[in-house]
Amino acid sequence: MSNSSGPDGQVPRALDEVNDLIRRLMDEPASTTRAEKYRHLLSLWSQLSRDDVTTAA
Repeated sequence: MSNSSGPDGQVPRALDEVNDLIRRLMDEPASTTRAEKYRHLLSLWSQLSRDDVTTAA
């Protein structure tokens, strides 16, 4: 996952934690449970990084 920057170029702590959880999850064997956890973490990542998106004109 890319790192979205917050104020002063810092990655928000919660986003950094979700990135870490995703990295660790990818070390687990592929399974339906892992896919569900991954889907949930991607949703969280999307919500946390949404503030970093600028709408195009």
